[in-house]
Amino acid sequence: MTMLDETELPLVVSPASDHGFALRFLDAGNALPGIRALKPLMLEQLALRRGMHVLELGCGAGDDVRAFARRVGPEGRVVGIDASPPMVAEAARRTAGRNLAVEFAVGDALALELEPGSFDRVRIERLLMHVAGDPATVLRESARVLRPGGRAVVFDFDWDALVIEGADRELTRRIVRSCSDAIRNGWVGRALPRLLRGAGFADVTAVPHGVAIPYDFFGWLVSSHLDEALATGLFTPQELIAWWDELDRAHAAGDFYAALLGIVATGTIAAP
Repeated sequence: MTMLDETELPLVVSPASDHGFALRFLDAGNALPGIRALKPLMLEQLALRRGMHVLELGCGAGDDVRAFARRVGPEGRVVGIDASPPMVAEAARRTAGRNLAVEFAVGDALALELEPGSFDRVRIERLLMHVAGDPATVLRESARVLRPGGRAVVFDFDWDALVIEGADRELTRRIVRSCSDAIRNGWVGRALPRLLRGAGFADVTAVPHGVAIPYDFFGWLVSSHLDEALATGLFTPQELIAWWDELDRAHAAGDFYAALLGIVATGTIAAP
């Protein structure tokens, strides 16, 4: 099998056109050991306390929003915002009956309809690489809605730091480049410290965090990008088929390895 054969990999479709795919992809990504390990790292940086007001941008199906609500208690407030109405509806469905102090809303992270200084914490995970605009604007909006002393904790990938074990290094480098270029903001991970400082945050920190990618999820993650990239002439169909065949053999032998590096960055709004 090669990943060009969409009859054998039926989930390689556009997430934007298939909400069911987007939800399955999100749930599968959240189940990866590297993402599961990321959650407590970000939670530690958030340093949540009871009564805090917390904003999650790009909340997806609301898993993290619910976790935060249990931390801040009924006297706190947790708001999850996502650009996708079906995703917000799914978040509300999964939260129904849990008696948690949470709110979900459809919104634009580039132009938040929220009062200035109304939150203690903002968390953003795997959103900025996809945002259809300047990621710096999202961070400026985050700074605007934070109180003095408030903190943002942000994680995103750097797609040029996609690691794929493969014998043909030159072709693999071209493929990594094509994947990075296919992402709207493929370099945003490395830019997070600069972007946070530019948005007005102080005490900025950045820590790398890698996520290993199993073979099946790897197919979901990159194959549609590569099929589209064929039109650019960066590689030929024959090269791509041979490359997937090589990865198939490595997977069958237990030798496949891929990983993606991201950055956990934090910043604080200085007190007056």
